[in-house]
Amino acid sequence: MKKLALLSLVLLFSMCKSTVTIFAPKEVAIEEKIAEIKEENRLPEEKDVVDLPEYAQVRDDFRSVSEKSREDYLKGMKATEDNYSVVILTKGFKGENITVSNEDRSFYRGMTMSDLKSGIAKSIRVDNTKDFTLTDGFTEGSLTIESNHAKMFKFIYVMKNNADKETPFRVTFSNTLRPVR
Repeated sequence: MKKLALLSLVLLFSMCKSTVTIFAPKEVAIEEKIAEIKEENRLPEEKDVVDLPEYAQVRDDFRSVSEKSREDYLKGMKATEDNYSVVILTKGFKGENITVSNEDRSFYRGMTMSDLKSGIAKSIRVDNTKDFTLTDGFTEGSLTIESNHAKMFKFIYVMKNNADKETPFRVTFSNTLRPVR
């Protein structure tokens, strides 16, 4: 009798074919996301950025220059178009050879040292339509900044910490220009 009950339970469960449908959230292309943000007439926020790496953050809550100074700075860097971002190397650079490049070209290669007064080492205009890499000659560490993150922000601040050999960089994505002089 026990065998018959067990057999009927096995047959019952094997005959049930219930399917579970999971609806994945609709993937929105980065261009659509940027268009949506522009339509709302606002700056991108941390919630707008997907898959942000652990060494990166989004901030716009610090002291900034005036809008005219920002525009003048971007004109001087020739970075007013949407396909350009400005990488600003900040604290922690002590004369190492730094390379900023993508698969097509090198944007910067040279010895980089942070100014102790301003906290700025170098400003570099980059093409944000392709992923680009920062490489440190001292720690031999590198960092890849994905184009879908770079496209959303005009300024990418990179701070260096030589004690962290695995990822010696800390990245802050922003649309706010800090005083650089």
